[in-house]
Amino acid sequence: MFSSSAAAGLISLILGYTLFKHFTRPSLSMVRGPPSPSFVFGNLLELFQRPVGEADFAWQSQYGNIVRLKSILGEDRLLISDPKALHKVLNTSTYGYPKLSNLRVLSRTINGKGLLWADGEDHKRQRSIMLPGFGLKECKAFLPISKDCADSISMKWMETIGNSDGQGVVINVLDWLSRGSLDAISAAFDVQLNTIENDLHPLAKKYKSFLADVFGLPSPKQIFILAASKFVPTRILQWLADNGSSPRLARVRDLKVMVTGIAKELVREKADALLQGKGNTDIFTLLIKANMDAGAKKRLSDEELLAQMRTLLIAGHETTAATISFILLELARHPRVQSRLRDEIRKTETTIRARSDPQLTVIDLDAMPYLNAVIKEGLRFHPIGPHPIRMSGHDDVLPLSKPVLTESGEMIDEVLVPKGTEIMISIAAYNRNKDIWGEDVHDFKPDRWLDGAMDDKKVPSIGVYSNLMTFSSGPRACLGWRFAVIEIQAFLSTLVGKFEFAMTDRSERIIRQPMIVMAPMVEGELDRGVQMPLAVSLAPQDSDN
Repeated sequence: MFSSSAAAGLISLILGYTLFKHFTRPSLSMVRGPPSPSFVFGNLLELFQRPVGEADFAWQSQYGNIVRLKSILGEDRLLISDPKALHKVLNTSTYGYPKLSNLRVLSRTINGKGLLWADGEDHKRQRSIMLPGFGLKECKAFLPISKDCADSISMKWMETIGNSDGQGVVINVLDWLSRGSLDAISAAFDVQLNTIENDLHPLAKKYKSFLADVFGLPSPKQIFILAASKFVPTRILQWLADNGSSPRLARVRDLKVMVTGIAKELVREKADALLQGKGNTDIFTLLIKANMDAGAKKRLSDEELLAQMRTLLIAGHETTAATISFILLELARHPRVQSRLRDEIRKTETTIRARSDPQLTVIDLDAMPYLNAVIKEGLRFHPIGPHPIRMSGHDDVLPLSKPVLTESGEMIDEVLVPKGTEIMISIAAYNRNKDIWGEDVHDFKPDRWLDGAMDDKKVPSIGVYSNLMTFSSGPRACLGWRFAVIEIQAFLSTLVGKFEFAMTDRSERIIRQPMIVMAPMVEGELDRGVQMPLAVSLAPQDSDN
């Protein structure tokens, strides 16, 4: 924690820096935005203490797809959801818009010097080593693992329902999906945790509600400190993160030590196997092989190699589990959509049983139009990482796909962005952009993805999956997006085929809580952490209704 004198010094530094920028560089004042309710906090409490997207949608509706808002102590930020501007920041000028230094320190503290930490040449080098493990062939091989995990969850839910005389029961589906997703991603590393059967594995206990416990429900003070930390020299900030006494930092360091121990043992085993001409085709083996084959200048250091496992474990399980739970929530809210999806799943199951090889394949999943429409709509409606942040590394001009009105009443189709400007990418608002998705963007409507309905719209070429921004875009897009889609397909096709999901009084109070990634919580029960309580019963044999 900062002492009072250190805090006062930091605030003076920030004020001085803000005034210096105000008088020495071009202003963003022509860009419209919401009034700041507080000089100290700016608009940040509206973003980070309200449900995800609530402020974004209101500001987008009033000011357009590029919005000026206030950070702490009067500093300007931009909130962007314009596809042309996003393409410039994320695709064509990726490394000209680096991550903020304080957020890189945070990423290093959690995961080490992995892909989420890396920038510039480091990022290019790490990504090139990791790509072989995430090809289409490798992702397809992940399906049996995901299907087995989904089947294991089904067995547990059937036992629970059976013990309640066959009646529906309220289940925190997020808890089970988190276990299943952790089992799936760890099995992809050739590590068997079996948390679905028993969540007492030490690693499973460390990961349980990790992001919620560390980043959930931030106080105004914590929001201020995180925003102010970018003004602290990186070395000092890293020392504070490595040695700070707060329970949240201790939790981060504790998990990091445990995962590092497991990763070191894996590296040793798999490197030995490869040297003997053996080795599996799991992600970690492919990563180590690619690293061994690389030239000395491109090779990952031991620290970077270990960081990749930490990065993929945390990025690959909580995000996917939360996404599936939000999709199940929408299916519970829309029974007809759920029934229609179940019909398609069961018809596909009948087709699979009738052929000589009854094994579910990615081709089977991709051939289910309504399943994939539901998934795309779920990813559009509930993007788990709603606000990536970048900083302009140089004076630049961002083009706009749709002109916006300035404070002076002028219409402009580009915005001058001074060097050092903090840019918040509003994936939440982009995914609800009416110019792209239609006037009914706030309706959960899978049909928008069917029969070429999106073909008539001027959808920009952005993102890695169906022009959605949910997995980001460009060289920094989510490397494991294909894994995530296949896992979601496998879990939904298994669970919706067997169970019916319905709303409860508590699920009616679900809010989308910001905590680096978005997670569901029940209003009035925030002290109980992340949860998605849904009524779960055996699905009727005839789902027509």
